Amino acid sequence: MKKKYLACFIMAILLSFSTVITGCNKKQVDENNLVVYNFGGDDITYAEYYIYAKTIEEDYCKVYGNGVWELELNTDDGNSSVKDITIKDIVSDINRVKVLNAHSAELNISLTDSEISEIEEIADKFYKGLTEEDIKESGISNQLVKAVIKENLVANKVYEHVLEDYDFEISDEEARMISFYDMVFECYKVEKDGSIKEYSEEEKQKQLDKANEALTSLAEDEDTTYEKLVDKYNLQYASSYTMSKSQITEEYGESVASKILELADGEVSVVVETQYGYHIFKMLKSNDEELTKENKANIVRSKQKEYFSGMFDTWVKDYDPSFDFDKQINRKLAEKIWQS
Repeated sequence: MKKKYLACFIMAILLSFSTVITGCNKKQVDENNLVVYNFGGDDITYAEYYIYAKTIEEDYCKVYGNGVWELELNTDDGNSSVKDITIKDIVSDINRVKVLNAHSAELNISLTDSEISEIEEIADKFYKGLTEEDIKESGISNQLVKAVIKENLVANKVYEHVLEDYDFEISDEEARMISFYDMVFECYKVEKDGSIKEYSEEEKQKQLDKANEALTSLAEDEDTTYEKLVDKYNLQYASSYTMSKSQITEEYGESVASKILELADGEVSVVVETQYGYHIFKMLKSNDEELTKENKANIVRSKQKEYFSGMFDTWVKDYDPSFDFDKQINRKLAEKIWQS
């Protein structure tokens, strides 16, 4: 399940939220101002928590149905239910917004008059779309809606400001994506028990002879194709791949990677030996511009995430060094939104 990296930017969500607030499950809440948890001296009430939780509930229920919350997923921390994962995500989102807002003044982050007006309009539209039952269930007030939208907008501006101070420039060469074909005359086999058995020296020599024979066929016979050779020699590991330079190096090692990278489009390599066997490489596209552009964007996002995470971890510790999710979250109240 994909976890949001930046805090939920609720402004856009609230535009449509008022039409789906009834959701797939409801339970009446009488104590609207009960505290779900405290973070940095601030009480996070059920009403505030509800705004974040309800948007997620709507998305999940539409796709997976009401029973999604008890579904077990395998995570880095072991098996967890969707409900448990979602609660942690919501708390993480709220905490992120609070921490980023705490740094808005020192970074001179403020809202423009037009942004403030937009917040007012969106909050009013959202609140007017609620029924009396919705308000009684959630404890949401118009003032709280405005505050949540404002905090999320400020948090988003702080995040963008932080990233502006860091140079995430990535060269085309670093991001370059290369497409090539790898025909492998393997020198090992996988046993039924999953173990790997290396070929004998005699078997390896036969594979090398086949590889050289195939290379000669490619050079001398225009009708010879990779597909025909794969069928002829019953090759198990022959396919095309698209990788970056670093990925090719990681997969094949620096020596073999250099042989692949020096090929021009359409050019075929000599027989190359690796730990897997004997390979014949063909360069399909030495620079896939579209994929290179996409890879560059992915690298930038990864570097941004890494840079921001390091700074944010320090900010969180300064904001509330003693926060403990397992000890401080009112689980009964946090789960109330998903109880029938």
